[in-house]
Formats: sequence, C-alpha cells, structure tokens
Amino acid sequence: MAFNQAHLITSTFGSKDFTEGLDQIVISMIVDWSDNIDRGELSIPKHYSKINIEDPVFDKKTLYQFEFRPQFGFHLKPIDEFKDNLIGPMCNGVIAEVPSRLTDQLSKMVGYPIGKYIPVHDRYETQEVYDIMCR
Repeated sequence: MAFNQAHLITSTFGSKDFTEGLDQIVISMIVDWSDNIDRGELSIPKHYSKINIEDPVFDKKTLYQFEFRPQFGFHLKPIDEFKDNLIGPMCNGVIAEVPSRLTDQLSKMVGYPIGKYIPVHDRYETQEVYDIMCR
C-alpha cells in the first residue's frame, strides 16, 4: 500500500456515505488547519511509494485531507467537501487506518500523540434532516 493511502474500516453501527464502494482512500499532503495556525504540510520522501494525485486518470472522489479542529482533533474529509444544498461532512462511523509515517508528522505538528485510526467525515444531510436529528 502507498504511504498516502489509508484503509477504511466501518464501525459496528457505521455506514458509508461518500465512501460507499471504497476500501481505501488517498490522503492529500495539505492539512486544513481550521484554527488558522499554519503548522505546515505533510510530506513523504520521493523514494517512498505513493499515489500520484496529479495523474489525469486519478479518481478525485477517493482524495481526502486532514482537518484539525483544536476541540476535536483530526479527521479526514473529502477534498471536494461542499455539496449543493447539503450540510457536512460529518462522521458516519467510518474510520481510516493511517500510515504511521503521516501520524508521526501530525503528532510533531500539534505536540501530542495521534493514533493511527482517524475518523472519516463522509456523511451529508439536508438542512431538514439535520434539524430533525439535532432535536
């Protein structure tokens, strides 16, 4: 497996939404620092195996990126995260097993240990469903 790929695991009560039909996702080296403190990007040495996301035949729906929120930590979200008239992405019980080469870098960036299992936010809802589920 390439060093910028993660194997997907669905929890007991989870279900895939945007990741339906995928066993693995590809991870972008760009991190979305939602607290606006830029801690840098991830890197993989040139001689390591990785998926080329610039390849014209690469399927962009498999591309995810880390997002960091100080109150929740890291999660993975689709690189194309905005969907017309939908709210999300949100967690749906899908977890990615991320290579330690990446989680070690994330740990150094934030100053505390990051586990190899990272939640994948791949669920979207309409505003109406979201309102009902939040009550």
